[in-house]
Amino acid sequence: MSKIWDALQKVEELRDLGGGAGAVVLPERIRLTPKQRVAIQALLRTATLEDAAEAAGVSEMTLRRWLGRPGFVAEYYYAGRRDIEEAMARLDAATQTAMDVLEQARDLLARIGARSGQPSADAEASRHAETPNER
Repeated sequence: MSKIWDALQKVEELRDLGGGAGAVVLPERIRLTPKQRVAIQALLRTATLEDAAEAAGVSEMTLRRWLGRPGFVAEYYYAGRRDIEEAMARLDAATQTAMDVLEQARDLLARIGARSGQPSADAEASRHAETPNER
């Protein structure tokens, strides 16, 4: 595990050389083999190195060796970061959809209350908020 930690520290050092603000300057373009790209996806989707190695079709020793390379770790880091950003975007969209549905439900309940002569929940809440001591 210390090799992974050392590689991550190296990636952070390279990022710091890039001028901050998330800029990353690597000494050369990282070229991964197709197997390495599969391994990165397997690392992101499985719980153990053993499972990731099996899913990628490489030995655990090979995967550990790749994890000792700063370029591979950087690609692994950025792939994980992209996954998190995509998940957050989906969550944000779902939250907005949920808020829209709740607003529609509130409006529908207000219309139903208006037709039946019952005050809306907003009106009731406002009435209670304005006169808390008059009970």
